[in-house]
Amino acid sequence: MLKEKDFIELDYTGRIKETNQVFDTTEESIAKKENVYNPNASYGPKVICLGQKQILPAIDKEIIGKKVNETIILNLSPDEAFGKKDMSLIKTVNTNDLLKKKINPFPGLQINASGLLGTIRSVNGGRTTIDFNHPLAGKNLVYEIKINKIITEKKEQLDSLLIGLLGLQKKDYTLKMENNKAEITIKQEFPEKLKEEFKLKAQELIPNIEISI
Repeated sequence: MLKEKDFIELDYTGRIKETNQVFDTTEESIAKKENVYNPNASYGPKVICLGQKQILPAIDKEIIGKKVNETIILNLSPDEAFGKKDMSLIKTVNTNDLLKKKINPFPGLQINASGLLGTIRSVNGGRTTIDFNHPLAGKNLVYEIKINKIITEKKEQLDSLLIGLLGLQKKDYTLKMENNKAEITIKQEFPEKLKEEFKLKAQELIPNIEISI
């Protein structure tokens, strides 16, 4: 039975229940079949550590107690997924203000406004409506999840934490492992406090490992 703090490899596909539209998948063949393929995306099985907020809490909870090679079909309400739609997060602005910032608004465009990610919903009569809710807020979702295997190799476990906890991609860092000693070099400016917090968390989750970062 899988338990909290186990590292596992899984594949998954997420769909919007009402439309059956795929919004996320680890499988390149499904992405191409469903016309959601992104050439900049990284496809393939994902490695996560259970109970560490690397996936939606409802999915985490469902996987704990399951077995390797199980396939799970999980229906999530908005409350269990990305929340209900908050109407206070839908704003209407002057279209000229966006044009001055070299943003040419059209429905579906995602923009960053003062650190918030928003989606243009409509452009009418000089006014633009921007929705700052999560794009999947208010949606009922269905996930199909295949648990492939338990991961015990320390380098692979550490890779998953660098990606899942720090939001890095493999191109953003180098990781050298020798015995139980890990040397991590992040290729961009990164707060020392976050590095230290990551080091402590990784050493808690991966026993007997020494980390320099």
